[in-house]
Amino acid sequence: MPDDDERQLAEDSPPRMVLCQRCSEAFDWREESCPHCGWEKAEWTDEGRYGLARSD
Repeated sequence: MPDDDERQLAEDSPPRMVLCQRCSEAFDWREESCPHCGWEKAEWTDEGRYGLARSD
């Protein structure tokens, strides 16, 4: 694991900001939902990459 990745995993690291998939506002990925619109990241992660999750 590169040193940059290890620093991000430390508790005292700054927030990992990403853009919301619904409203495009930046929010901390460690949060469960976007504070601006309420979009839950589980909606996206549960569908898999590009929304192509396998249904068994």
